[in-house]
Amino acid sequence: MKKAQVTAQHVAQQAGVSPTTVSFVLNDVPGSTISEETKERVRQVARDLGYIPHVGARALARGRSNNIGLVLIQPHYQVFTDPYIPNIISGISEVTQLNGFRILVENINSSQRLSSIEDMLKGGEVAGVIAINMYEVETGITQLVKQGYPIVSLDVSTSSVISTVFIDHAHGARQVVQHLINLGHRRIACIPYGPLKGNPHVAWRLETYRQTLEEAGIPFDERLVRFGDFDPETGYRAMQSLLTETDRPTAVFGMNDMMAIGAMTAIHELGLEVPDDIAVVGYDDIRTARFAYPALTTMRAPERELGRRSANMVVDLIQGNSPNQTPVVLYSQLVIRNSCGATRALPDD
Repeated sequence: MKKAQVTAQHVAQQAGVSPTTVSFVLNDVPGSTISEETKERVRQVARDLGYIPHVGARALARGRSNNIGLVLIQPHYQVFTDPYIPNIISGISEVTQLNGFRILVENINSSQRLSSIEDMLKGGEVAGVIAINMYEVETGITQLVKQGYPIVSLDVSTSSVISTVFIDHAHGARQVVQHLINLGHRRIACIPYGPLKGNPHVAWRLETYRQTLEEAGIPFDERLVRFGDFDPETGYRAMQSLLTETDRPTAVFGMNDMMAIGAMTAIHELGLEVPDDIAVVGYDDIRTARFAYPALTTMRAPERELGRRSANMVVDLIQGNSPNQTPVVLYSQLVIRNSCGATRALPDD
């Protein structure tokens, strides 16, 4: 026989108080004049009966949702193929759990865009939003922020009112290319993730790649650019194509580690050696990077820190406080392993 659900009415009857008092006590509603003795009695009765407050009721009592929305603006298959988004979520959850919030991950496609974020905030589904890839809806986000809605962007923004936390990936790309130049390479290929159109992240890194080469007196050669798509298979195919060039590259920069590892497989299958024939550098420093063969040189991106910083910022906004700093800019660290051919190495911790 199914056990009857314990309700706030049951707690109220046994504690000798009203259901409203139970709601105020168990939902920590501020401003009540309930004595500490009564609060403790209600809590003890709730524990004894095994009462669990309904999430929706708790949100109504507090006057806000206990959800923070992580909104991925555009179809984001990267979340299923690359640890970038999970790492950010891990950092966010460290903060949300400490502050009594939960994460609601929402993937918004091009047909939904701003209206979905607006509905989530105005409908009370979330107390605040952390947005990734919001560059196409920045004007609308700005208007929501001006209306008082707590929103934090993980992108560079031209708006002075949007609170932002982001990793300067262009700075990281420059370090990668400069490192390969310093090792003596002049035919440096690049495997960015695509498509380029409408994605400023890719455009910024590619432009940095081009500028760094030209500043070193190395002409940019578009034949050395092949687009991948986050996962190892596309890095593998891109590298296969690069290897058909008559004057093939001596080094390759994969814009994420997954594509770089795929590229190394293609190099090995042709009977070439990494790094003796072709040096390879990735980006992100995923957990498997140091266990690739050879161990992958890469940029260690502070993705979990990005999640933590953005979560702290949105919690501050939800609580009515202004962020101590915005924008917050984070930087990646070059981790030198065997795949680039350098003799110097940095620790993995």
